[in-house]
Amino acid sequence: MKINQMAEENNRLRAQMTPENEAYFDNMVVYLRSSRVDQAEAEELLLETAQHMLEAQRHGKTAAEVFGEDPEQYFRELLEHLPKRSLREAISEYAMIPWIALTWMFAVQALFGFIAMGFGNKTGAFNRISLFSVLMLVFASIAVIELVLRVLKRDSVKPVGKGRGFSLKIAAIYGVYLAAVILAAVYLHDKLPVIEAAPWVSLGLFIVGLLGQKFIFMRNNS
Repeated sequence: MKINQMAEENNRLRAQMTPENEAYFDNMVVYLRSSRVDQAEAEELLLETAQHMLEAQRHGKTAAEVFGEDPEQYFRELLEHLPKRSLREAISEYAMIPWIALTWMFAVQALFGFIAMGFGNKTGAFNRISLFSVLMLVFASIAVIELVLRVLKRDSVKPVGKGRGFSLKIAAIYGVYLAAVILAAVYLHDKLPVIEAAPWVSLGLFIVGLLGQKFIFMRNNS
């Protein structure tokens, strides 16, 4: 069974759970999917867990009774038995983040460029692709996604109903990272080239980006 098929089956089984069990399972999903483990193995484990949880539910037991009241300890034990992502998978995931960000940057440039042309105006800024902007988007997109994943993982081990506070430590770390990226970009702003590109070129890059997402990064999930 492919990864996306297992994910769909997990969603189908989750819809049959009680609200309490569903909340417990959702936390498990977030924790595993935001961890550095093999994605296929994680989805397979989630599928087995969902089936086991529903079986226990039919006998009147809750997920907390079956898997324990301390989700963080249980989730960590799960991770110990799962293989880590391969280097190739890790590189692919980190490459996919800026790839998607750049794809939609080109979409925005093409859209506003064509709108400007439609009103008879010069495309101006939408006719230029700055290497400065590209580098900013690459590093910032990775930092933001990493921040979101870490916050989600941290919140997933909190008991249901408890407040989901924002981690100042995590925010500070990535704030420093983004500040360093911005300072470097400001320094390099006048030293990096700007490429002239008509809106139809940006549109073509957007299409290439979409095709790359489907046939390069998503092919193992289909």
